[in-house]
Amino acid sequence: MKRIYTLFLSLVCFTAVCSFGQTVSNVDAYQEGKNIIITYDTDKAGSVGDVFCSTDGGRTWGAPLKQVCGDVNKQVPAGSHRIVWDVLSEREKLAGENICFKVEVNSVRFTVDGARFTVNSVSFEMVRVEGGTFRMGATSEQKDEAWDGEKPVHSVTLSSYYIGKTEVTQALWQAVMGSNPSYFKGSDRPVEWVSWDDCQEFIQKLNRLTGRNFRLPTEAEWEFACRGGNNSRGYKYSGSNVIDDVAWYLGNSGLKAYPVATKAPNELGIYDMSGNVWEWCNDRYADYPAISQTKPTGPQSGSYRVYRGGSCLMPPRCCRSSIRIDSDPSFRFIDLGLRLAL
Repeated sequence: MKRIYTLFLSLVCFTAVCSFGQTVSNVDAYQEGKNIIITYDTDKAGSVGDVFCSTDGGRTWGAPLKQVCGDVNKQVPAGSHRIVWDVLSEREKLAGENICFKVEVNSVRFTVDGARFTVNSVSFEMVRVEGGTFRMGATSEQKDEAWDGEKPVHSVTLSSYYIGKTEVTQALWQAVMGSNPSYFKGSDRPVEWVSWDDCQEFIQKLNRLTGRNFRLPTEAEWEFACRGGNNSRGYKYSGSNVIDDVAWYLGNSGLKAYPVATKAPNELGIYDMSGNVWEWCNDRYADYPAISQTKPTGPQSGSYRVYRGGSCLMPPRCCRSSIRIDSDPSFRFIDLGLRLAL
């Protein structure tokens, strides 16, 4: 076989810095048989994301390299690392004369109100929900629209946690899973056509990439955040008594999901907890208790899982803050997605 791509000897070192202090440095590359070996150093343990190739000395970067293995898209310790690129499978990425590489870190930046994460170049935000006590279920503003499954109203006390500022987008799902199952395609639209089981696989992969412990919210966490947490003004929907202000639902959606955060947020700055797509919770379904609860996580047994919030295909009654539906964890539909908790 002819010697291939000797231009790899013309390389540029590229460095990426993570907001919590992890640094990638000394990015280098050399040819080893039919593969290109990309090496780099990290000063601290952390999460490494994608590797990119530039053919113009780092002025522009192409899409992430796909045919790679080794110390990429995973947690790595401090020290020296090695990525193997099957260059023949992506030879079209080498149309240039000044080749260089960069290795990105998966980062997190905490603020007073939440945190911003970046995974494989896709960023998403989590909102901090301060712990408190609230009345869960068919409270007075729900009036006669509440169903029996929303009763009895009961007191719930929660500790502080984080919840997604938006529903998980198709861009984030694609960045983690490498595929997009959604019917209403659009990178900034919520991912849908995902089962509870699919969500668990997504979360496991996301946690491997970030070193965090993301999960689905409990049903109580979901409703507390939906109602605005300690800032709640007692609205019927998440953020308003006027559904058109805060939700994409049957009356205004044209029977399709919309990009996240295009309606007004609720009292905590969280979007689309009424309408757009239903959102899986972690809990198994059960009737509500008639007693106060502290940090409930649902029953320990049972087949069906809960989802909340209504969707673009639902009437206003099905987009209220207390509405709850259950289904088999393998169930998928075009208006069923998820929101993360941490």
